Amino acid sequence: MSGEPVQILRVQDGQTIVFNERVLKDILLADHVKDRPVVVVSIAGAYRQGKSFLLNFLLTYLRHNGQSSWIEDTSTPLRGFNWRPGSTRETAGILLWNEVFLMTNSKGEEVAVLLMDTQGTFDCESTMKESTMIFSLSMMTSSVQIYNIMNNIKEDDLQHLQFFAEYGRLAQKDNTTQAFQKLLFLVRDWNWGHEYEYGSRGGRLLMASRLKVTDGQAAELKTLRQNVSSCFSDIDCFLMPNPGKKVMSDKTFDGRLADIDEEFREKLLELVPSILAPENLLVKKINGRKISCQDLMIFFKAHVDVFKGGDLPNPTSMLMATANATNMAAVDKAKKRYMSGMTNRPRRNLDQLRQFHFELLAEAKKVFDEFPKMGGEAISSTSKDVLTKELEELFPHFYDEEKELIKLEKEAEEKRERERQEEKRREEERERERIAEKEKAEAREREIQREREAFKERETALQAQEAESKARLQKLNEDFDRERERAKETEEKMRSEIRAKGIEIDNLKASIQKTQKGLAAMQIMTEVIRFAANSVELARGCVPAQQILPAARSATQLNPAQYPLEILQMLRKK
Repeated sequence: MSGEPVQILRVQDGQTIVFNERVLKDILLADHVKDRPVVVVSIAGAYRQGKSFLLNFLLTYLRHNGQSSWIEDTSTPLRGFNWRPGSTRETAGILLWNEVFLMTNSKGEEVAVLLMDTQGTFDCESTMKESTMIFSLSMMTSSVQIYNIMNNIKEDDLQHLQFFAEYGRLAQKDNTTQAFQKLLFLVRDWNWGHEYEYGSRGGRLLMASRLKVTDGQAAELKTLRQNVSSCFSDIDCFLMPNPGKKVMSDKTFDGRLADIDEEFREKLLELVPSILAPENLLVKKINGRKISCQDLMIFFKAHVDVFKGGDLPNPTSMLMATANATNMAAVDKAKKRYMSGMTNRPRRNLDQLRQFHFELLAEAKKVFDEFPKMGGEAISSTSKDVLTKELEELFPHFYDEEKELIKLEKEAEEKRERERQEEKRREEERERERIAEKEKAEAREREIQREREAFKERETALQAQEAESKARLQKLNEDFDRERERAKETEEKMRSEIRAKGIEIDNLKASIQKTQKGLAAMQIMTEVIRFAANSVELARGCVPAQQILPAARSATQLNPAQYPLEILQMLRKK
C-alpha cells in the first residue's frame, strides 16, 4: 500500500499553530499534480465518532480508481488513516493523505483528489481556540466539507457549525454570503429509519426539516438557520445506519467489511460515489475561480498566517463567552453611567473636576458590582480592573479638555481685552477725526455761507439788470408797435394812393383808347370820304353827299377791318 497520513498542522499548548510547510509542499508541488485542478474532501466533527474510520472507505474507493470492485474484498482489515475503537482522541491537528489521486471527472478533465482528516472537536485535551481554528481551516481549504455528527442534526450542532463558519469567514475577511463550497451533514447511527430512510433521500428530507425557517420560531433560531444556509453554496445530508454491534463493542474489530452490518455496507456504496464519482467531483474554487494544487499551497499558507497573526478574536467556550458577555455588559453599563455623569461635570475648575471623577468612578464601580454576571469572582475582578483602567484612561481626556477650555477662555479674554484696548484707541482716533471733520465742516459751512451771500448779492444785481432789461425791452416793444402802426397807416395810405393812381391810370387809358378810337374814326372818315369821293363817279350821283357822313360815323363803332365792307353794304342798300 502506497501513501500514508501526514500531519501538516497541529496546535501546540492549545494556542500556537505549528505548520509543517515542507510536508505540504512535497504533496502539492509535485510536478505531476501541481498544475492540476484540486478536489479537497475533508471530514470534521466531534471526537471519537468515527471520522477517520469512514474516511478510509473513501480512500479505498480512490485506490480502486472508482471501480465497482472497491468494496468486494470483505476480509481485509481497513487501512489508511489511523483509527481505533475507544474513547480517547486518536487524530491530532490536520492530516493529509500524502498520495494525490488523479481522477478524470465527467467533463474529461483530470483533477487531483486530496483527503483531509481533522482532529475531533470538544475533547478534553483541546481548547475552544484549537477546535475553532482546525474546523475553520478545514472549511476554508476544502471543496467538500463532511460534517460528521451523531444520531441527529441537533441545535448545538448547528450552533457550533455557525460559530466555526463565521470564524472562518472572518479569517478570510469575506463578508459576502456563501464563503464556502459544499457542506455534507453526515448523520451517523441514525435510529429513526421509519421517519426518514437511510441515505441521501432521507437525509435531504431531514435537513430540510431541521433548516426550515418558520414564522413561529424565535428570532435567534431563524438567524441561526439563515446564517448556516448563507455560508455554503451547496448543502446536502446523508443518513448512515449503525455499523453493527461488533464495530461498536469488540475491541478486536479491525475494520474488515465482513464484520460490518450489511445495511451499513449498502449505504457506503451510495455515500462514497456521491462524493467521489466522476460526475460528483467538486473542484476547489476561490472567488469563483478553480484553483490548482499549487494555488492551494499558497492559500493554505495564507490562511495559516492569518490564524497565527493574532488579529482574530480569541474563541472561547460557551460558558466563557457568556461570562465574558455578561461582564462586558456590566462594564458597558458602568461606563455609560460614568459618561452620563460627566455631562454634568464642574467646569473651569480642575481640582473640582478631579474630585468629581473619583466620585463618579466609585458610582461606576457600584453599577458594575450590582449588575448580574456569570463567571465568578476571578472574571468579575478582571473585568472590574478593565473598567477602572478604561475610566482612568478616559479621565485625562476630560481633564485635558477642561484645561484646554480654561486656557482657551483665558486666551480669549486676553484677546478680548486687547481688542477692547484697541477699540478704545481706535475710538479716540475716530473722535479726533470727528472733531477735525466737524471743524472742517464748520469752516466749509462758513465758506458756503459767504458764497451764498455773494450769490444772493449777484442774484439781486442780476434781478435788477433783468428788470431794467425787461423795461427797455417793453419800451422797445412799445416803440416797435407804434412804428408798426405808423408803417401800417403809411402802407394803407400808399395803397389808397396806388388805387387812386390805378383808377386815374385806368381813366387815362380809357381816355387814350377813346382818343385812339376817335383818331381812328377820323382817319376812317377821311378814308371813307376819299373813297366816297372816288366812288361818286361810279355811283353817278346815286349816293347823296349828305349820307356819306352818317355812314362814316357808324363805321367808327365797328372793327376797322369791317369798315369798308359795312360802308359798301350800306351803299348797296342805297
